[in-house]
Amino acid sequence: MNTMIEFKVQVEEDIVKEYGKDTLEKYLQEYLSKAILSLAAKEILEDLKTIDIKENSWLQAREMAWNKYGKHHFINVIANV
Repeated sequence: MNTMIEFKVQVEEDIVKEYGKDTLEKYLQEYLSKAILSLAAKEILEDLKTIDIKENSWLQAREMAWNKYGKHHFINVIANV
């Protein structure tokens, strides 16, 4: 179980007036979410080193996942640009 650490952040009143409390909270949450995703990606990449990618069932599963999920999102992202 991970231990949680509480941070208290003080922000100048001018900044809060300019951007609003909700916007600043949202920004901090997004930043922390990206940091968590970055750490998870590093862990996955480390684990990937131990996976035999040449294994046939792994390649089939990866291709099936791409066909079912990945390729559709990829096309949607390009279409929205």
